[in-house]
Amino acid sequence: MSVGEVYGVQSRWRRVRSAAIVAALVAAVLSAGCSSLHTADTPQAHAEGTVGPLALGVNIAAWDNIYEHTDATAVTDLLDSAGLRLVRYPGGSWADEYDWSANTDSSNCTSTATAASSCSVVDALGFGDLSTHARSAGASTFATVNYGSGTPSEAAAWVRRAATTNGEGVALWEVGNETYSCVETNHHLADAPTFIKGYTPSGPVCPSTASMATSYAVNVVPYLEAMRRADSSARIGVPWAFSGNQAAGAGVDNASLWNAKVLRAVKSDISFVDAHWYPFDQVSGVADQQILLSTRRIPAAAAQIRSTLHRDAPGSTFLIGETNISDRLTTFDFQPVSALFAAATSLAWLSQGAESVDWFDLNNFGSPAKGDYGLVSSGSPESEPAGTPFPPYYGEELASKLTTSGSDVKTVDSGSTDVLGFTSDLDRERQILLVNTAPSTVVSIADRWFASGSHLDTLTYSASTADTANPIVRSTATAGRSLVLPAESIVVLSMTDPIG
Repeated sequence: MSVGEVYGVQSRWRRVRSAAIVAALVAAVLSAGCSSLHTADTPQAHAEGTVGPLALGVNIAAWDNIYEHTDATAVTDLLDSAGLRLVRYPGGSWADEYDWSANTDSSNCTSTATAASSCSVVDALGFGDLSTHARSAGASTFATVNYGSGTPSEAAAWVRRAATTNGEGVALWEVGNETYSCVETNHHLADAPTFIKGYTPSGPVCPSTASMATSYAVNVVPYLEAMRRADSSARIGVPWAFSGNQAAGAGVDNASLWNAKVLRAVKSDISFVDAHWYPFDQVSGVADQQILLSTRRIPAAAAQIRSTLHRDAPGSTFLIGETNISDRLTTFDFQPVSALFAAATSLAWLSQGAESVDWFDLNNFGSPAKGDYGLVSSGSPESEPAGTPFPPYYGEELASKLTTSGSDVKTVDSGSTDVLGFTSDLDRERQILLVNTAPSTVVSIADRWFASGSHLDTLTYSASTADTANPIVRSTATAGRSLVLPAESIVVLSMTDPIG
């Protein structure tokens, strides 16, 4: 997602713009050098609930001077440690304004008539450098090509460059960001078949979802065809739209119309759809436990995606290219609840067959007073030094204990209405992750997953440890005894050879 929004009326403020303005003030111009690493293999789809190599990921924007200039090695090490194996680039709505070949964006351009050469600005993080950083973190790349102000030939050139340049292989491609919404740059709306004049992102002219779908279904085809010609093995996807009652911060009117019309037009040319999961829009008055129990909406939302794909695009998979608590800046991302949300949401979607779940985003120049989306601090005006992990980072780190490629991830009945449970089995190893959603209540539950008397390793993150230097506490437990879960906590249990 690129912005905060009230989707029902298709009206949103662009969330990346303030971050980019700050970045532009301090970013130095870097060349997009080529990586010397080998081109990444293209990971393939996996069975429902079986984790593939791209399970957890993060969005990183081209404007991200923090990652590029502050201490890329330190941040790369953090991504590696948290098991974040997919980097989505160049960042939300930025993708529909970004020229990858010049590493420039047109966010300062005021109209479609303005020559991009006269108003574009250079971004901090070019594709070559991004590729190098991603490979250093053991991650693959998920690239969104510029549908909004770009061309099919521009997209094809990027695909060709990635396929033929050492170290720049791309695992997944997508055409456009949230092309179903009225916050994206979208020059195609002015042309056939819709001929909508006067459209600007978040401006007074906001076409219906039907018009958006009609335009995209026609104009995306040349992109897909050109990209396929550039690399016949490329895995390419298109945006999936949620309805507002599924994900209030990521929903549009007539979402099912968008999905059906687009998928029927492109079904022979795509490999997946990209869904953006923001369960809340406004978070004023929303309690921590409400946020965490939003994960219970996920099975129904995933079932709808699977059934629609089975009908309209057989053989395609799905992933969650963006997720956070809300599409708006929220102070919750500075609080322990966001760690619990990150872990539970990621595992819930993976258990339902999502190929990847990608946090939005790495850095976003927020503040504890106004909120943020970041996985790590961007530095001032945030209170922590740049690169310091925020709570969602620890949630992702603990979720990654269950996401080794090949693991079978499922939800489990914890025996408590307050506790969300997930299991991951791989060969003869089992991991259990439990989330106590109760904000002030310690919960005791019976261990039902390991052989009685076995010694267990435990990792615990809780509201009571969140502000310490090492918020994840390691300890041991004995299987078969009552498990005590601190209030508002994540507990991971593991033991080798517990099965059979």
